[in-house]
Amino acid sequence: MKMRQNRRKGKVALLSFGIMAVLSLPAYAEEEPYQFSEVVVTATRTKQNVKDIPASVEVITRQDIETMGADSVVAALKLAMNLNLSEAGMTGNQVSLRGMNTNQSLILIDGRRMAGEDTGSTMNYYELNRININNVERIEIVRGPVSSLYGSDALGGVINIIMRKSEKPQTTVGLSNSSKQQNASFRFDLGKEGKWSWVVDTLFTEIKERTRTDSTNMYGPRQFYNISGTYDMSEGKNLDVFYERMSEHLKSGFTDGSRDYYTNTRNSYGINYRGINSRGNYELRTYFNQLEKNNDTLLEGGTYSDFDRAKYKTWVVDGKNTVKLDDEHVLTFGGEYRSSEYRGTRLEDNGDHASTIIEHGISKPISEKEIKYQAAYVQDEWTVNNKLLIIPSLRYDNSNKFGDDFSPKIGMTYKMDNNYRFKANFGKGFKAPSVSELYMQMTHRPIPNMTVIVAGNPDLKPEKSTNYDISFEGERGSDFGKVTYFYNDVTDLIGTNDTMSYIPGTGMVYNSKYINIDKAKIRGIELEAGRHLNDKFTLKSAYNYLDAENSKTHERLSSRAKNRYSLQLHYDDIQDTGISGILWHEWVRDYRYVETDYNYNTLNFVINKKWNDKYDSYFGIDNILDKKIDALILEGRLWRFGMNITI
Repeated sequence: MKMRQNRRKGKVALLSFGIMAVLSLPAYAEEEPYQFSEVVVTATRTKQNVKDIPASVEVITRQDIETMGADSVVAALKLAMNLNLSEAGMTGNQVSLRGMNTNQSLILIDGRRMAGEDTGSTMNYYELNRININNVERIEIVRGPVSSLYGSDALGGVINIIMRKSEKPQTTVGLSNSSKQQNASFRFDLGKEGKWSWVVDTLFTEIKERTRTDSTNMYGPRQFYNISGTYDMSEGKNLDVFYERMSEHLKSGFTDGSRDYYTNTRNSYGINYRGINSRGNYELRTYFNQLEKNNDTLLEGGTYSDFDRAKYKTWVVDGKNTVKLDDEHVLTFGGEYRSSEYRGTRLEDNGDHASTIIEHGISKPISEKEIKYQAAYVQDEWTVNNKLLIIPSLRYDNSNKFGDDFSPKIGMTYKMDNNYRFKANFGKGFKAPSVSELYMQMTHRPIPNMTVIVAGNPDLKPEKSTNYDISFEGERGSDFGKVTYFYNDVTDLIGTNDTMSYIPGTGMVYNSKYINIDKAKIRGIELEAGRHLNDKFTLKSAYNYLDAENSKTHERLSSRAKNRYSLQLHYDDIQDTGISGILWHEWVRDYRYVETDYNYNTLNFVINKKWNDKYDSYFGIDNILDKKIDALILEGRLWRFGMNITI
C-alpha cells in the first residue's frame, strides 16, 4: 500500500515539475505571452480579470457551449476542472466541487438563489437540468468556499450561470437530438425599442427513456419559458425585469411493474435596479421563486400506493454598493434578507398551518415551515502596489433559527512579473441545515411491504469549514499552466442515523434521522498545463488528486475519484465559415462508490461547422470506446447532433 501511495505522490511531483519546467522554457523571441481576457463577477461581486483575483475561477463561455454542442448545462460543464458531475441513479447529477458534497455547492442564476429540494440526498441533483441552456451566456465556477460573500451553502464553491441579454433584433432556432434527449429552442431578441429591450426564449425538451438495472431514468417532456427586459431609465441607470417558468411531466418505471409520476413546475420573477456613477456602481433587487412538486406512485395492478406534495418558496431582497475610495481601495458592501419556506406532506404534522390532504383515496397531513435570514457583508480590494493585491472580506449572517455566524476570508495575488503569479486564500464557511433536515417527518410506502420513515432534527448545528489554498500560475510564450494545493477541514457534517427492522404485519421498516455525525478532511492538488501549438490547435492537460476522508473513521468519502487525468486537443480554423472541434480523453482512477474502487476512461469528440453567419451544425460522440459500469450509471457510447439557424 505504501509503495502504491509513494508512486502516486511521485506522479504528482513529476507533473508539478513538468508544469514548472514548461513555464520556465525559453520563449521564442517572436512569441508574446498568451493573454487571458475573461472578466468575471462572481468571485468578488465586482468585475475583475481572472488573472488578477486570488480565487480559483473558471469560465465556460457561450462559444465554449456552442463548440461543445452542449444540450444541457451538465454537458457544458464536462470539461470543468475538479467538478464531479457523475450521474446519481435516476435523480440527476452530482455537483461536487473539490470533493465537497453536492449540497455544499451553491448554484446561482445571475447571482440569484433558486427554490429547490433541500436535503443532502436531493439538493442540487436536479438543478443544472432545470436551466435553459439556450439562454446561457456564460458559466462562472469559483472553486473553494466563498461564504464571506454568499453565506450558507457555498462551502465547496459557487457555480453562477449568467443568462444572455438583448443584443440586436434577430430570431434563432435550434434543433438537436442525442442518446438522452431531443431539444427544440426558439430565441426572439427584439432589440431596443425606445427605452426597452426585450428577449423571449423557449426550450422544449423530450427526455428519452433509458433502462437501468432495476429501474428507468426519469423521462418525459420538459419546457422552459423565459422573458427578460431592460429599461434604460437615464444615463448609467437601468431597470431589469424577468419572468422564467419551467414545467416537466416525468415518469420512471421499476422491474416490479410500478411507476412513479413527477409533475413539477417552477416560476421565478423579479426586478433589479442598477446604476453607475463616478465612484462606482450599485444595485438593489428583489426576486421570488417557487418550485411545486407532485409525485405519485402507481403499482402494477393500477392502484396508487403513495403520493407526495411539496412547495419550496424563496423570496429575497438584496443590494450592494461598490465604491472606489482612492487609487488603492475599492470597497464593496451589501446586505440581504431571505425567506425560505417549505410546505408539504413530508413534514406531516411537524410544521405550522397543518391540515389534511386526500389523494387517490390516501389521506396525509400537510404543513409548512419557514426560516428567515438576514446578512451583511463588506469587502476591500486593496491594491498595495502594482505587484500585490489583497482582498479581505467578512460576512455576518443571522437567522430566526441559528442565531449569528461570521464568515471571514482573505485572498492575495502577488505578481512576480507580467507572466507569473502567486495566489493564496484563507477563510471560514458554513452551511445551515435546511427546513427538511430540521423538521421533516416523512412516512413513505414505496411498495406494500416496505415503510421508509425519515425524521428531521430541530437541534442540528450548521456545518462549518476552515480552508486554505495556494497556487502558482503563469504564461510564457505559447505555454500556460497552473498548480494549486487546497485543504478543507469540515466539522458538524450533517448525516443520518439509519436503522432497519422487520415488524410482523407491516414488513420492513427503515428509520432514518438527521444528526451532526461526521468530520471530514478534504485536500488535493490541481494541475493544469497547455500549449498553443499554432493559431488553430491548442493542447490542454489536467490532473486532479483528491484525498477525502472521514476524520473520525479515516474511511474515504464515497462518490469521489482519487485521481482524474484529462488530455484535450482543441481546434478552430478561425474562419467565418469554418470548423472547430474538441477531442478529449479522461482517465478516472480509484473512484470510490459503496466501498468499491472503480477505474475507467472515456474518449470523446465533437465537431462544429459554421456554414455561414446564419447557420451552424455540430456532431459529437461521448465515450467512443463504449465503456459501461452499471453501478456508476456509465451507460456506454452516447451520440448527439444539432443545428442553429439565425433569421
